[in-house]
Amino acid sequence: MNLVIAHSAQIAFAVSRALNCTDRTENGDYTNDTGSIVITSVAPDFISPAPFQYYAGGSDFIKTLPFIPKRYLYGIRADNVGGKFKVSDEDKSTVVRLQALVEQAAEVIFASNNGSEAQALFAILCQAAKAGRRTSRMWLTTLSNRAITYAYRNRESGRNITRIARSGFVHHGMNFLFRANVEQAFAQMYGKQSFPMERMDIAALWLLCNSYDNMKVKLPKKTRYGVGITGIWNGKSVQLAPAELWTKKSEAQSLYDKFMKLNGKTVMAEVVEVNPKVEWRHELLNMATLQEVAIEELGFLPARTMAAADLLFEKGLISSPRTSVSSLPHHLKRHIERRFPEAKAFPFCPEEQIPYCHGIITTERTPLFLSDDEQRVYELINIRTEMAFDSARCIEVGIAANIEGVDFFGTAELPDDAECVTGNIEFTISGVSIYSFSDHSPETLTAATFLHDLNELVNTGGDTPSLLPVSSYRDCGACLQRLIDNGFVKYLLGDIEPTEKARVLLSHAGHLELADIGKFISQIDEVDALAENRKPTKPVMREYENWIHPLILSLITDKKSFASKVSGYTCPKCGNHGLTVFPATIACECCGFSIPRHIHGYDLTDKDIEQLVRYKYTSPIYGFIDRRGRKFCESLVIDNRFGVTFSAKAAKIYS
Repeated sequence: MNLVIAHSAQIAFAVSRALNCTDRTENGDYTNDTGSIVITSVAPDFISPAPFQYYAGGSDFIKTLPFIPKRYLYGIRADNVGGKFKVSDEDKSTVVRLQALVEQAAEVIFASNNGSEAQALFAILCQAAKAGRRTSRMWLTTLSNRAITYAYRNRESGRNITRIARSGFVHHGMNFLFRANVEQAFAQMYGKQSFPMERMDIAALWLLCNSYDNMKVKLPKKTRYGVGITGIWNGKSVQLAPAELWTKKSEAQSLYDKFMKLNGKTVMAEVVEVNPKVEWRHELLNMATLQEVAIEELGFLPARTMAAADLLFEKGLISSPRTSVSSLPHHLKRHIERRFPEAKAFPFCPEEQIPYCHGIITTERTPLFLSDDEQRVYELINIRTEMAFDSARCIEVGIAANIEGVDFFGTAELPDDAECVTGNIEFTISGVSIYSFSDHSPETLTAATFLHDLNELVNTGGDTPSLLPVSSYRDCGACLQRLIDNGFVKYLLGDIEPTEKARVLLSHAGHLELADIGKFISQIDEVDALAENRKPTKPVMREYENWIHPLILSLITDKKSFASKVSGYTCPKCGNHGLTVFPATIACECCGFSIPRHIHGYDLTDKDIEQLVRYKYTSPIYGFIDRRGRKFCESLVIDNRFGVTFSAKAAKIYS
């Protein structure tokens, strides 16, 4: 029996219809007459990374910063009740039901249109259900019977899926580390939930503030002038532009007067280039361009756009909106040409180039009973789909002319059946115009412009852009939405500007690598590459931990934000600098060595700190609290990497 697990009930229903599984089991799952396929669904957040409150014993604050857990925990969603996390009875019964299904299954299949992060959570789900079975992935692009059947027959398994899941695990770990450490560092300064942050947010906010400030700088105005000539050749209107521009209006005016005397006369020109041309005026939308166009044309912020697009996808009216590519695979060629006869010359891509998702297109289903938002987003996608398949065939001709000692160049388009060769031609002047332009910077920063620039950097700026469906770490629209919702960016009628809250945040973190958009891009590109190679994940995660540790330490040892005093202790690591006492830590400004003042629910006393600094170990301390809330006794030591840990785990220091 093959078990198909979808991440929503609507997707499970569509898959059941495509695979002819119309019967229902006693638990409400879909199956066929022979029972060879069973289709069920679980919520996307059923399995998730453990929240930082789980590591902090249910508390909303982590006092031990920088916080680097020894293990990254995942599990079934649970509610925090009195500091203890409890799984609901409904979720427990879901796990029991999944375990029973997995025991009978020969293969467990994940049907989804999401990327590596969802694949990682599916791997955890299989572990929670104690699968021990072959797992595979259906890459859903459209909820039509044809697309689902194709995805089922060509489902992917083996090392490639495992590597994609491993990449997703690293992204989850980095997201957790960044969110927990940065939020808690600012919580110590300004209080709980004062600066909620995701991994891209600080870097995107720095880019936004920098773009906004540059627009406000008044640049010296430089005006240049040109003289254009319009003429008739071979029955077509041709616009010629000068090869040089003039800084003085008088120079352009004198040439204008000279050329006006030639109006209606024939001059000699030359055809220098003839190129057959098939012009595809528009590309299909992907997730990034859909959000940009929706802001510009509909006034929809990304959250509103994606909510409507996801509903349209689940209703089977459009292909998956969470796509990173705008091309179409070759196996859709026959289907698209039947729907759009003018698309016979459309450049379809080989299957191996875009194996996971494709550009957003509409399906053949008739849209009925749509909400206003769904209707407007559907019409936008439908128009762009038709425009993408509308090609213009022509012959592009390059024309050069020297008129009164001034070189002009231009192009003309002829019908695709016209005959044209390079050589001299006669060109009749029909009009002369003088024009000017100057360096101009817009006075306001629009949301569409900023989102386009951010997408260009994050999603298309690399040498090898990601082909997987878009996950949270590449969702620039969700990043902009968070900045607006959390009060960092003011949005009004399409224009955006940073708030004072954003300026306060960047005054603390703007000079750190946390705000470096290039560093963020290199990190996510490195992790995405794990899905395509055999490089182990632990060194990548360890490198990120070593990168974020000193950055968080610099936040919690900022003398502008926290009271501090110089202690009488010498740093045990470098030996040539005194330690500075801060509310959350004791740190060396020279080498970065630090001792947290709160460990496992226990506040270190001055005597404990003195023992650690002088002897590198303490007497047994009673008062540490484990995850179950029980107190225990243990000694602290400074290990060989100058980190503070329990003696039982660093006993080799004493040998």
